[in-house]
Amino acid sequence: MSKLKIFKICLFFSMLSSCQNRINRVEKQAVGKKIIAPISIEGLRQRTYEATLQFEHQMRGNDKYAADVWSYCSDNLKVYTLVNTPSTPKPEKGFPVLIFGHGFHPNPPKYGFSMKTGENWRPGDYYRGIPEAYAEKGFLVITPDYRGHNTSEGLAFTKTSYLVSTYYAIDVLHLISALSSLKNADLTQIFYVGHSMGGDIGLKTILATKKIKAASLWSAVCASTWEQALYYGKYYDKNGEKTNPQTMKQYTAKLDSVVQNLGFKYNIDLSNPVNYVSDISTPIILHHGRRETSVPYSWSESFVAMLFKHQKAFEFYTYDTEDHLFQNAMRMQAVERDITFFEKYKK
Repeated sequence: MSKLKIFKICLFFSMLSSCQNRINRVEKQAVGKKIIAPISIEGLRQRTYEATLQFEHQMRGNDKYAADVWSYCSDNLKVYTLVNTPSTPKPEKGFPVLIFGHGFHPNPPKYGFSMKTGENWRPGDYYRGIPEAYAEKGFLVITPDYRGHNTSEGLAFTKTSYLVSTYYAIDVLHLISALSSLKNADLTQIFYVGHSMGGDIGLKTILATKKIKAASLWSAVCASTWEQALYYGKYYDKNGEKTNPQTMKQYTAKLDSVVQNLGFKYNIDLSNPVNYVSDISTPIILHHGRRETSVPYSWSESFVAMLFKHQKAFEFYTYDTEDHLFQNAMRMQAVERDITFFEKYKK
């Protein structure tokens, strides 16, 4: 063996040894320290949220409420939000605030656009009438786009599989920090209503902040990531009669790919609100149609059972419908029940 080869071999092992020594030093420094993923529940809690709302433009309102679009920054992304302000005289301390968390949209850039006219008219045809209903009842209602929705920045985040609701929760938490920009808002009275995926976002939000007085979950995603992957995997699988470890791997393939490219260690279970029910301090009211399938009714039942087990404040209303989003009389009934529930916690 030549002297040059021997030298190269010695140099390689020297570099390997030096690298291992650095790894060992880092591991020793990490002993006793808890490494927390920034998109875990604990990671959300430890973050600092600072934002300011900026007025953008007026929208179409009526004699009962004004409608405006405002913007703020969330993780350096410009996110827009609809603000519905009651036309009634402002209470002495300001209007109670209600944040409405909308659900999944199959084409996020089209969220808030009217399918009938093509007009960019938040909150869009599907949710038309829900933020307005609470505004007519005296709430200052704020409906954020979430990053990547409508003209809000951050489209890439909408492609992060089941992690996406955590990023949207970050947008809501930044929004909460920006509410002081609204001079007519009572910051001691902040409530949340979330529909479908907006329920999952809401649960992550109330686990990260104590500023929400009470929350309402409509047809909410309130199951573990694994249950979601199984349910929606089978929901869209034409050959979903049989489930085994191999098919579950197919259902979680995109999620696995996203996790592997995060750049930090991530434990999915540490981001599931259902694993933190004992930490919930916010009273919750839930509404769900017994026969709907977009989000299974059984998820709300199971979640309510956990709330009861951990002695949390809750009310649960069941509706004889297959509607994922309540319509007509049922919708107004749910709104009235929310308002009655919120009144209990306005002190």
